[in-house]
Amino acid sequence: MDHDFWIERWSRDEIGFHMDERHEFLHQYYHRLHVGPETVFVPLCGKSPDLLWLRQQGAKVLGVELSELAVRAFFAENGLDAEIDESGAIPRFHSAGVTLFQGDLFQLSPDDFRHVRAVYDRGSLVALPPPMRREYADFLCRSLPIDSRILMVGYDYDQAELPGPPFAVPLPEIEQLFGMTFQLELLAQHDALPSHHLLRQRGLSRLIEYACLLTHRST
Repeated sequence: MDHDFWIERWSRDEIGFHMDERHEFLHQYYHRLHVGPETVFVPLCGKSPDLLWLRQQGAKVLGVELSELAVRAFFAENGLDAEIDESGAIPRFHSAGVTLFQGDLFQLSPDDFRHVRAVYDRGSLVALPPPMRREYADFLCRSLPIDSRILMVGYDYDQAELPGPPFAVPLPEIEQLFGMTFQLELLAQHDALPSHHLLRQRGLSRLIEYACLLTHRST
């Protein structure tokens, strides 16, 4: 899966993965991230309303998104005038405590993470095929500070029924990917198929959505 896949999805408005309201798991478990005025990193953020909700809780927000259309839509739809800084490896849009990088996640540098204390992953890991999931996990493990936490929301289902994305990422795989650096705690899981009619139409018979907390083992 290459960058063009996601950019084309946004350009064609094929964004069934986008949610118009903040995610309920974020609302329920945000306090477990132990974030005050520090920075929450949101990978593959799109134009998610979760970004603005996080800012309203008092946290600074740092996101990254491939699609320029999605980045600009976030600021426009929330009535925010963004300043654009193109002096770094990838453009940076900033307004009202929200900073969004527009480009490849893996182009971010360790310096970009110096103020990050938590990560909110809602659909980032499950958007990646298996080889990229290892690269993604390794990238986060070496980039995040030792007192960091990750709130991860993902899916588990029979991958044979649906090629993805979103991909099925069962909890044992998360343990395998992050377990050397982070301790995994399952927070919640539920049957999400009734609320995903497009996935039912694609032939999916079972869909479990879960939230888990990853706590750095050095904390």
